Amino acid sequence: MRDRSNSRQEQIEKIGARLFASKGYRSTSMREIAGELGMTQSSLYYYFKGKEEILFKLMNDAMDDALEAMEQIFSADSPPEEKLVQMLNFYTRYYAGDRDREILLLNEMSSLSEPNRRILIEKQRRYVQLFYDILAELKNLGRLKEIHPSVATFAFFGMVHYTVKWYRKEGPVGLDGLADMFVEIFTRGILL
Repeated sequence: MRDRSNSRQEQIEKIGARLFASKGYRSTSMREIAGELGMTQSSLYYYFKGKEEILFKLMNDAMDDALEAMEQIFSADSPPEEKLVQMLNFYTRYYAGDRDREILLLNEMSSLSEPNRRILIEKQRRYVQLFYDILAELKNLGRLKEIHPSVATFAFFGMVHYTVKWYRKEGPVGLDGLADMFVEIFTRGILL
């Protein structure tokens, strides 16, 4: 029973992510999510208390997964240049690789209640801090051009997050190729 329940919950999350990303959170109803799954709306409430709980779980899980990977990269016993390349590669693949997740994280933060929004904002701050700390270390080692680490940090996040507007995995550039290109563009632009 538990495996079936988890599988159904994952289906709900997948459909919820797709509908929230394509129609917007406010324009998507629990009835629509249930209908897409061929279940009743009341059955949907067995898994989630409401629409916001689905949205928060999608966003929180995505941020937790990314943060865990970024923390591992950051705490590895590697030179900062290697950490930077790994972080750039991971972040590009993770966010450009799942358009629905990226759309939700970029566009639907304001749809969450204040307590849920605060949780995610704290996680965002940790992302930024990890990336900034690697760049600050490179600057201290004399490996960073005369670019403030904050500017470089937000330039990278902007570059990756804007892929939601134009990048398609099915297009001529695969996800690995995109990550390699972003690493090349970014590191050649900031490193000495």
